[in-house]
Amino acid sequence: MSSIPPEATEALLRLLNAITSTDNAARSAAEESLNNEWVTSQLDLLMLGLAEQSLFSESHTIRSLAAVLFRRISIKPVDGGDYLTSRHLDKVSPEVQAKTKQIFLQALSNEQVTDIRHKICDTISEIVAGTSEQWPELLAVLFRASESPNSGLREGAFRIFASAPQIISKDNLAAILNVFKAGFQDPDEKVRIAAIVAFTSYFERSPKSVWDSLKALVPDLLNVLVPLNTVDKADELTSALSPLIDMATLAPKIFRPYFKSIVEFNISVIKNKDMDSSAREAALELLTTFADEAPKMCKKEPLYSSEMVVQCLSLMTEVGEDDDEQCSAWREEDDLDSDEADSTHVAARQSLDRLACKLGGELLLPPLFQWLPQLISSARWQERYAALMAISSFAEGCREYMLSELSKVLDMVLPLLQDSHPRVQWGACNAIGQMCTDFADDLQTNFGSRVLPALIQVMESPEPRVQAHAAAATVNFCEDAETETVEPFLDSLLSHLMVLLQSPKKYVQGQVLTTIAIVADAASTKFNAYYDTMMPILFNVLQQDMSKEYRVLRARCIECASLIALAVGKEKFAPLSNQLITILASIQQTITEPDDPAASYLIQAWGRICRVLGTDFLPYLSGVMPPLLEAGKTKPELQIIDDTQEAESFDKEGWELVPVQGKHIGIRTSLLDDKCTAIELLSVYAAELGGAFEPYVKEILEEIVVPSLSFFFHDGVRIAAAQAVPHLLTAIRDSGPNNTEKLAAYWRQIVSKLLEVLTVEPYVELLTVFYTTFYQSVEVIGINCLTQDDMEQFAKSVVTNVGDYKNRVHARASNADEYEEYDESDKDEDMLIDEEFVGEVNKAIHSVFKSQRTSFLPSFENLLPLLSELGARAEVECREFVLCVYDDLIEFVGPESWRYKDLFLQSIANALTDENANLRQAAAYGIGAAAQFGGETYSATVGQVIPTLFQVLSISDARSDDNVHATENVSAAIAKILKFNSGHVADRDNVIDAWITTLPIVNDEEAATYAYSFLVDLIEKQHPAVQKHVPHIVESVKKALDAKALQGQTAERVVRALQ
Repeated sequence: MSSIPPEATEALLRLLNAITSTDNAARSAAEESLNNEWVTSQLDLLMLGLAEQSLFSESHTIRSLAAVLFRRISIKPVDGGDYLTSRHLDKVSPEVQAKTKQIFLQALSNEQVTDIRHKICDTISEIVAGTSEQWPELLAVLFRASESPNSGLREGAFRIFASAPQIISKDNLAAILNVFKAGFQDPDEKVRIAAIVAFTSYFERSPKSVWDSLKALVPDLLNVLVPLNTVDKADELTSALSPLIDMATLAPKIFRPYFKSIVEFNISVIKNKDMDSSAREAALELLTTFADEAPKMCKKEPLYSSEMVVQCLSLMTEVGEDDDEQCSAWREEDDLDSDEADSTHVAARQSLDRLACKLGGELLLPPLFQWLPQLISSARWQERYAALMAISSFAEGCREYMLSELSKVLDMVLPLLQDSHPRVQWGACNAIGQMCTDFADDLQTNFGSRVLPALIQVMESPEPRVQAHAAAATVNFCEDAETETVEPFLDSLLSHLMVLLQSPKKYVQGQVLTTIAIVADAASTKFNAYYDTMMPILFNVLQQDMSKEYRVLRARCIECASLIALAVGKEKFAPLSNQLITILASIQQTITEPDDPAASYLIQAWGRICRVLGTDFLPYLSGVMPPLLEAGKTKPELQIIDDTQEAESFDKEGWELVPVQGKHIGIRTSLLDDKCTAIELLSVYAAELGGAFEPYVKEILEEIVVPSLSFFFHDGVRIAAAQAVPHLLTAIRDSGPNNTEKLAAYWRQIVSKLLEVLTVEPYVELLTVFYTTFYQSVEVIGINCLTQDDMEQFAKSVVTNVGDYKNRVHARASNADEYEEYDESDKDEDMLIDEEFVGEVNKAIHSVFKSQRTSFLPSFENLLPLLSELGARAEVECREFVLCVYDDLIEFVGPESWRYKDLFLQSIANALTDENANLRQAAAYGIGAAAQFGGETYSATVGQVIPTLFQVLSISDARSDDNVHATENVSAAIAKILKFNSGHVADRDNVIDAWITTLPIVNDEEAATYAYSFLVDLIEKQHPAVQKHVPHIVESVKKALDAKALQGQTAERVVRALQ
């Protein structure tokens, strides 16, 4: 029985029927009424009515539409809210919410039409999502449904478990295990597959403590796959394999007891050429995921690497199957990025790349080189092509082992540049181009005279796609080539490129323009000889009226001209600069459509021209800035996708889908890429133009850069905004003394935002950038630029972020996990990221101590527990971080740091004789700082350390690359003790005599400055030890000057003293 008035029901039915009408006008009017009248002013009535129609309507269409509309309106954000936390469903009264829940539970039990039941399940899942309120009746209904004699109801239960696994609590663990086990053994295939999807969803959301119970069901889960391995079950097999990929990503080692069987099963799927490609690609992806996440497990299974290589190579021969033998369709295709017809080939290529990166050349190269010669010499073009694309794919991951074989690989590849088949020629260009990148420097230096002429020759191919790809491979070659490597071939190369510039194919012309620009960059001033010929040609192209189809070509021409200007430099470019700027300004005025690529290319071209001209670019700035500022202010364009099928088929160019809380948010990343580029160029202008750029800084900071520091839709935007801050502050500072108050006001805005993002930024790499921005900005603003609140917030951010770092270090050290495998290559990468992170945090702490001195101490004390924990750890990087902090404490707080001596003196003493050179260096620097800045308080302590310092200098390899920086800091520390604490040095003259023999210092400029300044003092005072070591002193000074460790006033003073 309906809970709403009959007239309301009738009105709602009229609305629903109109929405399904084929009459466009009637449908549009109904949709407008729904959004502007019902949703706005009758939400309770609408939602209750839709729920009832999904249950009571006799029309399949109305029941289906009602369920869909209920869900869509539920997740629609309330005006002013966001997609994730502000749903229309939450505005519905509690009474109506309770009634709609009851109705949908009844609809779930009653519905007999599969498609409509699925929509009802999705609606129930959405009601659960986004709320923490319990719905105990739902769980009871689902448990009963999982045991229903109706297979559709059983499937529906698992569908909801999959979408809303959070409804299953720990108290329900035993019950849900039985439900899943029964689901895996269900007589209905659809139920079994739905059980897999639900199980993996619940697994992903569960803590590892629950995984111990779930892993017992893995054999039952895998048994579901076996009967699906038939050609007529390909779609079902794909549906079952896909969720396992996510599970293998999360917990690969849970499959370890069954791994051999998993490999055999999936290889059998991949081998079956009659099987639909979606299933074969899913099987390939699952096996490749194991290599990504558990390479050690894969290496231990003998079958894995050999079979994967064979199957990848086999799949890669499945190319051009929808084309004729002459590849007519491929030749005529102007969309060079289109791989749709060869999706299996592409999947195999990507898989081989990932295998190489994770398993390495030692394991993969033997089976690869067993098969590649056969494929290279095959009569079938597909096999020759596959071999070339395989080389393109595995070269990077096998680099270490391939370097010694590079000549042999080139012997295989280079002849195929002249193959009789155009796709093989294209593949050879691709392999050469990829190798130029993967073996950068080595290939160009050792084989450039073979490779570049071969690429030039293939530009004579009659096939436009081959011509373009040869030009593209030349870009790869030149990007990492020295001028001397390119110069001998410039005439031939540029003459061939000029011929290709006349091609009727726009994509060839566009690629040639890019190649010319990169060649100019590689040739540098050697390109000057071609500049006077090339630029007028480009000007001529830019000045022509072009139809819409030539817009990309014009944009490439803009790029080429500006890159050439950057390559040849100001002196050569200046005479033609005004002409190019006039042409570009004219083009900018003609841009009327938002998708015209010339707009973004112009923004970057102006930046390059500014780099070349410097302050001479100022007269043109007013015309350049408006589109740049507009791009920098771009707001995110978002689209919520609530339908799974719609999300799977979502393929908008320039958009990216992000899964969030069971939904998908579409983000137009192409616009955000332009926003990122705009901010980067604003930073360039500020850096190049300095104080003259100040008039634009207010708008840039307030409307672009400061808001963009927390622009979480695009990492690059946050990075660009952070990196722009110091340049913008410098521009204000350098604009004149009258802007001091303005600088202080802007700094208040910036530091508040920076300290905020330091507490919320989730990514280590971006935290690193933010700490860099923080200390660089503090250095720009200067002494006492932070308030006590600022310092408190900064200290809290360090405690939080370095605390997280400590946990990551601990996780890497323990590396004992039953489910996940921590690969050494990942460990090395993570360590490098963390090493850079703590280095920048150290610099930030250094800048705060330098700016604030003793006023930082109250906030600094919040760091002490963390520093004690890190200092007690075995890892070198943790102890080095702590020592650097205490070095700064001593250097900038001086005698007042003595109150913390019990925290660091013993640590410094221990580190001074540690086997790790970085720790010795940090300890030596701290002792030198104590001697120089600690005053009388530290004098006796540092005087007692001198014997230990000489002991450190006496190690046999003290001057090796690993040890030399520590050695030079020890020498500088002794000099500081002798200069500032001479009264506490026993037998001072003999110590000076011994110290002189520790010179030279040629690597550490800061250490050299202190040491040689003290040496000058000794020379000027005519200390006896100087006369004794004159030859050694002269030689050590010469070495320091040659190494540029001695520069500026210190160098001049030393030279004068020696005369």
